[in-house]
Amino acid sequence: MDPYEIVRAFERSALVYGDLSLFRHQKNTTVIDDAASEVQALIVKENNTLYITFRGSNSKKDWQTNLTFWQKTIPYGNTASKIRVHTGFIQAYKSPGVRDKIHALMTSDVLYIQVAGHSHGAALSILCAVDLEYNFPRRDYRVFLFGCPRVGNRAFQKSYDRRVPQTVRVENGNDIITKIPFASWGFHHVGTLLHIGPPRLPLVYSCNDHRLEPYDANLRSCFAFNKALA
Repeated sequence: MDPYEIVRAFERSALVYGDLSLFRHQKNTTVIDDAASEVQALIVKENNTLYITFRGSNSKKDWQTNLTFWQKTIPYGNTASKIRVHTGFIQAYKSPGVRDKIHALMTSDVLYIQVAGHSHGAALSILCAVDLEYNFPRRDYRVFLFGCPRVGNRAFQKSYDRRVPQTVRVENGNDIITKIPFASWGFHHVGTLLHIGPPRLPLVYSCNDHRLEPYDANLRSCFAFNKALA
């Protein structure tokens, strides 16, 4: 994918950590602030493109969601499926105040969808993208994940990568969140890896590498971007 597109997606992922109420009255903009799940997202429509950006963890409820990592069947109620995903993430995304609102924005004139997020927001981006592709096929989906945890089992990973192949997963250094839930528990990453910053090492975990600032600096360094020009 275009490096400029990846950097812009990161900028949107950082932007949603701010005060989303400032965007409520902007044209072609939808703010999701779901009281039930505490999922927050900013959705902007520009011509025939929909930009969906999920906010990362910023509340006690978000961390409860993150830690509810027992696997659950997907798709919805299909107990015959071998696909399993993180219970907390799927329950948060399935909240009517989140999923139903996003589905309502998928009008016939929307041809391109870009989904992005950092951390908890990246996990929700995965579930959103594959859900939209299943229900609204024949669109162009591009997904940008920053500091993303593992979301599903091997069957989910294979299904996701087949449905949403244009997915870039950016990992900075030894970002602790990108290493959980553990692969030994049956969780696997999706998408194409773009590693930035310090080398990734086994059994090395860094909370600092998960912060937005190192992601910003190392992403721009990777692409030799000048902050003022990007």
